[in-house]
Amino acid sequence: MTRLAGLDGAALDAVVIGGGMAGAGVARDLALRGASVALFEKGDFASGTTSKSSKLIHGGLRYLELFDWRLVRESLREKRTLERLAPHLVRPLPFLVPIYPGSKRGLITVRIGMWLYDLLTPGKVADRYRVMRPVEALSLEPAIRPEDLRGVGYYTDDLLLFPERLCLENVLSAIRHGARAHNYCEVEDIVRSGDGLEGVRVRDLLTGQVSTIRARVVINCAGPWVDRLRELAGLATERPRVVRTTKGIHCLLPRMTERAIYLSAHDDRMVFVIPWRDFSLVGTTDTDFEGDPDRLWATRDEVTYLLETVAQALPDRRVALDNVAYTYAGVRPLSFEEGRSASKVSREHKVVAEGPGGRFLSVTGTKLTCFRSLAEEIGDRVMQALGRRAPSRTARLSLDGTDEDVSVVEARAYMDVSEEMAASGLGREALQVLVDTYGQGYRRVLELAKKLPDGTEPLCPSNPEIVAQLHHAVSDELAVSLQDVLLRRTGIGQSHCQGLDCAESIGARMAELLGWSARRLDAELDAYRQHVARSLRFRER
Repeated sequence: MTRLAGLDGAALDAVVIGGGMAGAGVARDLALRGASVALFEKGDFASGTTSKSSKLIHGGLRYLELFDWRLVRESLREKRTLERLAPHLVRPLPFLVPIYPGSKRGLITVRIGMWLYDLLTPGKVADRYRVMRPVEALSLEPAIRPEDLRGVGYYTDDLLLFPERLCLENVLSAIRHGARAHNYCEVEDIVRSGDGLEGVRVRDLLTGQVSTIRARVVINCAGPWVDRLRELAGLATERPRVVRTTKGIHCLLPRMTERAIYLSAHDDRMVFVIPWRDFSLVGTTDTDFEGDPDRLWATRDEVTYLLETVAQALPDRRVALDNVAYTYAGVRPLSFEEGRSASKVSREHKVVAEGPGGRFLSVTGTKLTCFRSLAEEIGDRVMQALGRRAPSRTARLSLDGTDEDVSVVEARAYMDVSEEMAASGLGREALQVLVDTYGQGYRRVLELAKKLPDGTEPLCPSNPEIVAQLHHAVSDELAVSLQDVLLRRTGIGQSHCQGLDCAESIGARMAELLGWSARRLDAELDAYRQHVARSLRFRER
């Protein structure tokens, strides 16, 4: 394997470190402007903070209380943009804010918040944000506790069905426009010369190959690892920290509502109950974390904290530790602000320019919703540093595998699949999964399915994904590990069975496609089982 062929000694306009949503968005923005760019991610794309989110594209109602008007306005604008760019992944989701006596936010506060949210939202729709009477709210969501309910705030944000796929769509679009993007490639050093930063030294973790790539600008989008990269670049002496890392966990309960519920915990943190797939996704915590971001899990106390908060408004017997299907935990790379509590630190991104000529750019405080506007800002800076002019195009070109101009083609999220049902023999559920996963690109998977003898067969007895999706992930989507396929190319690993019903059979198929040895296959299966075990570790006493 020579995945880095042609890169050793190459001179590029920019290198992006980190293949989460921020790094993927930056690589795409620069590639669309015609810059030569390479993206390196030490794990798989979206395997870090991006995959541990609350799966929301939202304006940030909570940020109004911090008077972060600019962030709310930017987030609401970007929300509308992403609804156009990736409608197969970004769907409108109503939110309810139940108000009880003693609530941190009373009826007047919530009413003002709804009014401000509506005021800041572009493209007004009548009666979108309001405060409802209890009887109206209970008719929408009978699961809410009716006793002492004073009223319910109502507003709309968006559900992000599959954050990992949105990140991958950015990576694949960047590649289509000339970028080089590599997962499992770790930047192990920042190359310096007498004139300053010269580039990066990268190790391919799959082959051991080491390459040195020169770059005029280096963009550090490493999330929780940003300060470690700054140390490699020799930039941490005067300013040791630009990132504050906080831990957030989520747990998956049986689905209890059809709308999201916004709650305040006793310590004033926000907790969401989000209808996602067959679950109610509950999160999140927000506590300082100084450990290894590669080794963390949800604890029993953290899960109990979330369940106790939910039980105050949803008196459902299923809100119990024994009913938690699994958990996940991640680390946020917030901007370092001395003396502020974790929940009070702004989620607005910052770009820290350091080194000679300010050509080492570190990104902090990234909010998933605003990854595109962040990428545009960095793209403007890089093009200015390069002395070239080229406008950003990311707000216009779709993120569904087609790179269509969405100003020309607007509505394409919900497609009639009747013809494909008849031609392929697939059921509506399987076809809907293809549409939800790939957008308009689902037709490429169907074409591949026709060429494979078992292309339309299910990959897992408990899920509708098909064999052609595995082949597509390996051949066209840079999947090289079992976790890549189960967790980030398909949703099998995030289902009730967590992929345990089919990990061995999918692993065997991947071994055949990629030429794995028996030892490699065993290692892949063991690593996946360890991942699942971490998601269930909260059950340990």
